[in-house]
Amino acid sequence: MKPENLNLLAAASTLEELRTAIATVCMRFGDIRGIRLIPDAHGSEYLCFVELDSPEANPMMIEQLGGINYGYSVAFRIPFKQDRN
Repeated sequence: MKPENLNLLAAASTLEELRTAIATVCMRFGDIRGIRLIPDAHGSEYLCFVELDSPEANPMMIEQLGGINYGYSVAFRIPFKQDRN
């Protein structure tokens, strides 16, 4: 994901907050069918898959937010360190 969009996710301290922030950033491209977050081995970043109801909007989302096309989804790498409190 482009750095300017990662700044919008920086306030998230839990996975649910991160998922909500991602949905907020991506909802302007259409209804979201699903968001999957997969942690890396070190827990320092997540691979995020966003699937829209209409995959025709994926190229616009990639152009504006970054990421890559992955099947019917757009995939992003998102740095994130979850609070352990």
